[in-house]
Formats: sequence, structure tokens, C-alpha cells
Amino acid sequence: MSDPEGRIAGSPSVIGVRTERQVIADIKELAAKEGIAEIVVGLPLSLDGKAGPQADKAKSFASRLAAASGVKVAMWDERFSTVEAGRLLLGLSKRIRRQKEKRDSIAAVLILQSYLDSRPHASGYESSGT
Repeated sequence: MSDPEGRIAGSPSVIGVRTERQVIADIKELAAKEGIAEIVVGLPLSLDGKAGPQADKAKSFASRLAAASGVKVAMWDERFSTVEAGRLLLGLSKRIRRQKEKRDSIAAVLILQSYLDSRPHASGYESSGT
């Protein structure tokens, strides 16, 4: 989740992998509880930027999530987020570095921050288009 101004990504709530229906219900409940206006879903593109089967699955999930939650869902390139999260964990103990949930949580924050940074208001000013 981000701060109320949508500028800084924070620690996300972790929703364990279960059935898609349960995950969507949990996200819908969290969005309603927290007043979330937009959800960002990672888009797993290949290294050359092309969409493959996993990207198609993510897009389909995002579509179902938007329909079920009534919240706008944006897709954002997640390439290298897990690798970068692993790099950030390098200074920590081996026990912590091996925890997939921690790496995935950090990757989610990196994806959201990248998305937030791409929006015009993220820098504190609106772009004039020049």
C-alpha cells in the first residue's frame, strides 16, 4: 500500500496463495477496509518486454479482480523486481534471505514504487508535456 498521496510505497499486506476466489475476496475486503482507490498487479513480461502465457494469466486475473472489487486495477511491469528484492536482502542473515515471503513482499513494494514514480504527480509537480 502507499501513503494517502500515492507517492511512497509501504509494506504490503501479504495474502497467502490459495484459490483465486479466496485471494480476490481477501483483496476486495482489504480494499474496502482501507479505502483503496487503485490496485496494481505485476505484469510478468519476458526479458525482451513481450507478454507470454504468464502475462496473459496476470491480465486475466486483473480483469476478474477489477470486476469483483469495483476498484481500478493497473498492470505494471514486474521484470527484475524479485532479483532486486534479493539484492536488497543480501546484507541480512541467510535465514531471512531464504524466506520467499519476505522477498516477494519487497518485490511487491518495488513494483508499486515504480508504478507510483511513473505517475506525473509522483515528483510533486504536474508535467507540462514539454
